[in-house]
Amino acid sequence: MPRLDATRVAAWRDLQSVAAELSRRIDDDLVAEWEVPLGWFDVLAALARAGGSARPSDLAVDLRLVRSSLSRRLDRLEEEGWVARRRATGAPDHRTVVIELTRRGRALWREMNVTYRRAVQAHVSSHLSDAEVASLSRALAILGADHTA
Repeated sequence: MPRLDATRVAAWRDLQSVAAELSRRIDDDLVAEWEVPLGWFDVLAALARAGGSARPSDLAVDLRLVRSSLSRRLDRLEEEGWVARRRATGAPDHRTVVIELTRRGRALWREMNVTYRRAVQAHVSSHLSDAEVASLSRALAILGADHTA
């Protein structure tokens, strides 16, 4: 295993800083056009990827969020009418809740997705070659893997 040196610490700090800056830029684009922050869009997008509904615990894993942070986002999205909580039918535990995209939420996600993809293109994709995207994807897969086992 390589030793932790100044170069590796600097790379970690750069990763944090660049990821935060890119998120801010994409958030700014979404807020400017839709008055909806990236964190809210991310929840709508995760639900869309899940086929329109998911358990909160599955959303938290997908979004890499703590449940309390996700719960606050879901509260706000539900207030806006973009998601709905419902009891899961057929679940062994009658307390199981599922989060669903509403018709309004799905329509908003579709429209916002155009802005999101345009922002990702402008702030990320246009600056990287195909080979750089492949290298970045490999590095992120390594970093995102569960190394606790």
